Amino acid sequence: MSPCRRLQRWAATALLALAAVGAQAELRFRIEELGYEGRHGPSEFFWPAAINNHGQVVGYLQQEVPRDDYTELLTTAYVSRGSRLLPLPGSGAFRQSSASGINDRGQVVGDYQPSDVPGNVPFIHADGSYRDLRVESKTGWDYTSGINASGQVAGRANAKAFFFDGRHSRYIDIPGAVASDVAGLNDRGEVLGNAVFERAGGGFERRAFVFDGQEAKFLPDPLQEGYQGFAPVGINNAGHIVGRAYRPDDQSVRSVIYGAGGRLTELGGLYGRADRTEVTALNDRDWAVGLVRDVDCNEFSCNEAFLWRDGRMAGLTGLLLPSQAQGWQLTHAADVNDRGQIVGTGWHHGFFTTFVLTPVPEPRGWALLLAGLGAVGLGTRRRPGSAGMGWKCMDRARPFSASGHAVCDAALAGVLERKP
Repeated sequence: MSPCRRLQRWAATALLALAAVGAQAELRFRIEELGYEGRHGPSEFFWPAAINNHGQVVGYLQQEVPRDDYTELLTTAYVSRGSRLLPLPGSGAFRQSSASGINDRGQVVGDYQPSDVPGNVPFIHADGSYRDLRVESKTGWDYTSGINASGQVAGRANAKAFFFDGRHSRYIDIPGAVASDVAGLNDRGEVLGNAVFERAGGGFERRAFVFDGQEAKFLPDPLQEGYQGFAPVGINNAGHIVGRAYRPDDQSVRSVIYGAGGRLTELGGLYGRADRTEVTALNDRDWAVGLVRDVDCNEFSCNEAFLWRDGRMAGLTGLLLPSQAQGWQLTHAADVNDRGQIVGTGWHHGFFTTFVLTPVPEPRGWALLLAGLGAVGLGTRRRPGSAGMGWKCMDRARPFSASGHAVCDAALAGVLERKP
């Protein structure tokens, strides 16, 4: 067998072995704490809302503002820059503000309260300026629920669900509904929301819907046994949906995912408690995150942040790298991006804080490693004047590039290079 053929077979075997290891290895996360300038009191904290695929985080900072005879709690929209949280540019012009979403272009959506008018105005912040997304010039308790890759936005204005197509805002027409709101949207422009209808015998009922740009299609209630309605939470680009169902008798909460073909799967829970699970987000890999309540109480919290993937749920605190886990209790996961990064809140040595988790290794890290190994057969040559297996990686004097030289040098040089 020729040396080249042997090398190719060795590389193929390594590819298969590493793929198996990557699939079977327990997922771990590296944790990073996000900080901000200013006081850190018991009522002052940052609350994250979303994370994009670049790892940028948005949310709001709640702060205490002393008045003559009381203390007022106000919020300011914040965005992360590296590991620091900073006010969203221009947010100081408003009485208060919050941010609810950010796309990979850095466009931010949220709501603000003008200094002289009660109520909130939904906005998009792009290219350094704010744009009012209301359909009409009426001010209510309005908000945005998300922004997709192309800059489309969905939210609520004047007690109605609205959709911004990048140029204009319009209400989402739901015949017979007396009110509606939005939980999220995906890159296809599908909007997930809730509509409120009057019951014939009195009272109201809520029905979850997906609006595809033409009409609203209603989702069946996922659970019986006294659970009332379905509160949708998020929709990914495959059209899969996560949400929660409530039972008022015992205040139990169960979370479900509608997968391919409308297949319904209950997420379950931790420590044998499936009736306290509150899902908050879903990414394009069908990873769901949220919190489970009343499962492991200590002096700080009774909640545990969770990750659900491949049909299994795990507490996030237990998935931290052992070298970083000491002193952490992760209590709430707010969002997860398509890289698997998770943003949430928790306690670190007794202090309430915000965290970002990054998978170790990142999913794309495995892809690069396998791609680099696959390129070994193409990126090797026989050393002139040498005999036998005198092989080494090509272009080792050149800077590392994405072509696999870095992987070759770091992982394989000692195996492939032999002295003549």
